[in-house]
Amino acid sequence: MQNITESHLKNKKILGLSRNFWREFRILLTLIIIALTIKATIVEIYVVPTGSMEDTILTGDMLVGNKFIYGLRTPKQISLIWTRMGFSIPWVRLPIFKEVETGDVVIFEFPRDPFQKYVKRCIGTPNDKVEIKQGDIIINDQKMEFPVEGKFTKGQFFPPDKDQTIFPYFTGNQDNIQPFTVPYQGMNIEFSEVTDWVSTITLLLQDGNEVALGDRSFTLIDPSELARMVGFLKYKLLEILKPSSKNKIRSDQLTAQRNYMSKVIQENHSNNIYNPWEIRFRESDHDLVMSHLKINDVSLSELKRYTLKHNFYFFMGDNRDNSSDSRFWGFVPDHQILGTPLFSVVNLMKFKFRLRFVS
Repeated sequence: MQNITESHLKNKKILGLSRNFWREFRILLTLIIIALTIKATIVEIYVVPTGSMEDTILTGDMLVGNKFIYGLRTPKQISLIWTRMGFSIPWVRLPIFKEVETGDVVIFEFPRDPFQKYVKRCIGTPNDKVEIKQGDIIINDQKMEFPVEGKFTKGQFFPPDKDQTIFPYFTGNQDNIQPFTVPYQGMNIEFSEVTDWVSTITLLLQDGNEVALGDRSFTLIDPSELARMVGFLKYKLLEILKPSSKNKIRSDQLTAQRNYMSKVIQENHSNNIYNPWEIRFRESDHDLVMSHLKINDVSLSELKRYTLKHNFYFFMGDNRDNSSDSRFWGFVPDHQILGTPLFSVVNLMKFKFRLRFVS
């Protein structure tokens, strides 16, 4: 009788522990879901890995970002946190509190690798006429004030005739760009008048279309940008832990990145996937492109023209001479705008509190 009672009590205790475990597990799971929902929709913590916004935002600054001010965007993908593993889902943009304005510091998905989040200053909004003269920004014939904590570091401005590789939509160099219009919703692209196919295909892809040239499909995901993130944290930590071996660590990192980039390019090409800037378009190819380039399986010769469905923005870093920005990789569509940084909490590189608002 005693053995039966002890066995009953033991089973009851095990059952109680099991119930407690599942109750605690459900609470923990609920908290995780709430935290991830807040992260995806309301506020998020960002760590800035480069100095492209110095001295407004420093390398290593931890920023608290507001993700609903420009209209809360639901996630485009369900993925394992801090990884690229996941799958795409439908998304919507909720009503906005304010439009992105010239001069705003904005957080957005990098068009050539949306996994990366960039923070830059808005220099041009949809349908703005923008020009750069000897480093000065002219927007709709008005000179934009230079950011209070922005800077130039190379000590001189390139002359207007200086050759430099910038995004083909623009003519000039990083300090001088001839007047251009920022693409906007409702803007028409007349295919018979196109001379710059790289920019045109890029806009068509960013506007949510499938674009193919013969058996080649186009993508904006850049293998070099994917490779740039390979071992990023690992090698940063190694540099901190072994400062005397910094040169070797950076050499190892570059080797790993080059190997990864070559692998991705090879895989893409074997599947006939290319970036627009990988293919050289000549002026004499115009008729060939018109008959063979297809948007959503319809050739350009049938379409004649295309009307953009999204608004676009032009961004630059406050550290003008050391910023990878729209001058070099083009515009950001509205669906990749995420929010704005509210304030910098701490600088992880210098191990000191910042506690300052970003403006």
